[in-house]
Amino acid sequence: MTSIAGLKGAQDRFETSARRIVAAGAEAGNRLAQTAQGSSGAGVQATDGPEPVRGARAIGFSPDMAGAMVDMMQAENAFSANAAVAGRISDMQKAYLDVLGSTRKER
Repeated sequence: MTSIAGLKGAQDRFETSARRIVAAGAEAGNRLAQTAQGSSGAGVQATDGPEPVRGARAIGFSPDMAGAMVDMMQAENAFSANAAVAGRISDMQKAYLDVLGSTRKER
């Protein structure tokens, strides 16, 4: 049950990290769109930051995105480890049942 709980926890962490990446990307995209339009959303000319390069594709990568990607990789590793443990436990239980079955046949 511990490895199953670990699988569920890793899945939840992965999903949370994916949501953080999407949110950070959307936020960066919104900031870029506001800068490219030249207004802060209220019809006021934006004065902070350099003039964006026209035609260049923005990356929109933020520190929160980097942290979320690290969390996602850690969740992936945790999931793999817990899946391996669950597989080993299953193999051991099968072997135990095989041993029990063979001793019962001998009696």
